[in-house]
Amino acid sequence: MLIIFREGIILLADLPKSKEREDCAGEPQVRLEKIYLPIKKELDRIENELRSQLLSSEDKFILKVNEYLLDNAGKRLRPSLVLLCAKTNNHWDEKAIPVAAAFELIHTASLVHDDVLDEATLRRKRVTINARWGNEPAILTGDYLYFKAFSILSQLEVARISAIASFAAEMMCEGEIIQTCKTFQLDLSEEDYLEIIRKKTACLIAASCEVGAVLSGSSPRIQESMAQYGLNFGIAFQIIDDCLDLISLSGKTGKSTYKDIEQGKMTLPLICLARELSKEKGQKTRGLFEKNREEIINLLKDYGAIEYSWQKAKEYLDRAKDHLETLGDSEAREALSLLSDYLLESLSPDFQKEPIVSALDSSPVDSEHTAEKKKEMGNRESGT
Repeated sequence: MLIIFREGIILLADLPKSKEREDCAGEPQVRLEKIYLPIKKELDRIENELRSQLLSSEDKFILKVNEYLLDNAGKRLRPSLVLLCAKTNNHWDEKAIPVAAAFELIHTASLVHDDVLDEATLRRKRVTINARWGNEPAILTGDYLYFKAFSILSQLEVARISAIASFAAEMMCEGEIIQTCKTFQLDLSEEDYLEIIRKKTACLIAASCEVGAVLSGSSPRIQESMAQYGLNFGIAFQIIDDCLDLISLSGKTGKSTYKDIEQGKMTLPLICLARELSKEKGQKTRGLFEKNREEIINLLKDYGAIEYSWQKAKEYLDRAKDHLETLGDSEAREALSLLSDYLLESLSPDFQKEPIVSALDSSPVDSEHTAEKKKEMGNRESGT
């Protein structure tokens, strides 16, 4: 992937494609459907499982919210990873269906809670639960989804899978807590950032792959390899997502963008930018969060921060694919490899065809909102 800056806009151009990539070429959604072909029937069953679990309540409001969630489905990445990893050893365990559904519920619960924390109003091109019904129903909905997920897992009576899922959920919470406590810290290190995203995002993706390998009857060595594939894939996923938050329009990603700046979150592009600015005599990073979008985009361009971040993501995806070498040949293994390519090249719809963000989109950060957040962080640190 080649990143090109031209007249204040960011373009992404293709490098030559391999034969495998040509076979999966086309629109991102079409490509993803081709990658998911080995598990198409199982994904349909997961949708039925999710509907069965979420539409079982007798309360009308809960049913309304759950129907809204079901109608606003994402790419089903985590359940797909469970299924693909469960198919890497020529052995199929029917428990993979409810396990994959449970992991999707855990992920959905985390998104509902994240939207409350981030004060997000858009998710997958639709109004968020918190924006539509308020923070309290949203928080309780997230809790409901978590408990529903672990109820499904407990009924399977597979202690190892429950333990893996519980640890991943614990790490997700730790990551979010750490990130919340480190907002507006311009000196946040790259190592600290990677630890945050490892916990808040990558651990659940790693767990999805690991439980799939457990269900496949693979050896402990293969199970660990799949967990490492997922961990590296998950880190790359979050790096890319953080890049897109800065340079994408909401209409392209389907969710609220530029929220990381508003919330004072130091993501990898911003860490790289702050690091480079601090090297230059007379350059100050203190006002970084007060700059408008166009200024931020120009700085990211001038200092190569997005390109650096994309390269880091590629390094982690290369590591992820290295762990697939422990597997025998199968459609599932090929799909896992292609999924890594898809992540790097096609996470944002149409982003290879047109600018991700226009220089005209120079909406300033909500300075009042940012000031309130800074004051809140100051009070938290002083114990008031």
